[in-house]
Amino acid sequence: GPNGGGKSSLIRVLVGEQQPNSGQVYRSTSSRIGYVPQISQATTLGTIRDEILEAFRDITNLETKLAKSALAMERSDGLEFNVAEKQYSSLLDRYERMGGHDYHNQVDRAADGVGLSRKALEHPVNSASGGEITRAALARALLSDPDLLVLDEPTNYLDFNGLAWLESFLKRSSHAFVVVSHDRYFLDQVADQIWDLDHGYLETYKGN
Repeated sequence: GPNGGGKSSLIRVLVGEQQPNSGQVYRSTSSRIGYVPQISQATTLGTIRDEILEAFRDITNLETKLAKSALAMERSDGLEFNVAEKQYSSLLDRYERMGGHDYHNQVDRAADGVGLSRKALEHPVNSASGGEITRAALARALLSDPDLLVLDEPTNYLDFNGLAWLESFLKRSSHAFVVVSHDRYFLDQVADQIWDLDHGYLETYKGN
């Protein structure tokens, strides 16, 4: 749809950031939504890498628990040691099932895909450019494995290689996604339904 036609407003209603003027929105309470707006804001006070690592907060929290559990084993003996060892083993098994040994590689691959260099990953977010923060938000959303991925103009900050990488990622995705874009070639590559929105009027079309 045209600029100002209501696309971003509709997206914000879908993800719960804006209330509709009328009607109702129904969402599954268990569904996870990954959302990247046109202009993203930093969610951490660390580096760009820390921003992307938010996608793996469950794993990093588990690492903290593993460290505490290992310390408990070191400081105990006898029955207490057996209890601590069992707890550590349970945590480690969960950590491995969640992909704890590979998530840093996933961050590097996603960052490279959206055009963030290794050097850029170490930039503090408070001195990073808007483009870097938005690319980090895109990488974080893609890695968070959401049930629904919502991207508002994701192609604005991507070069040709980044765009090709995003196309490939979305084609492989087994989850639903909604993409706002004026890039017709990109939409032809990834979409199997088109919503054409123009100031309150919505037409839907099957196919790309």
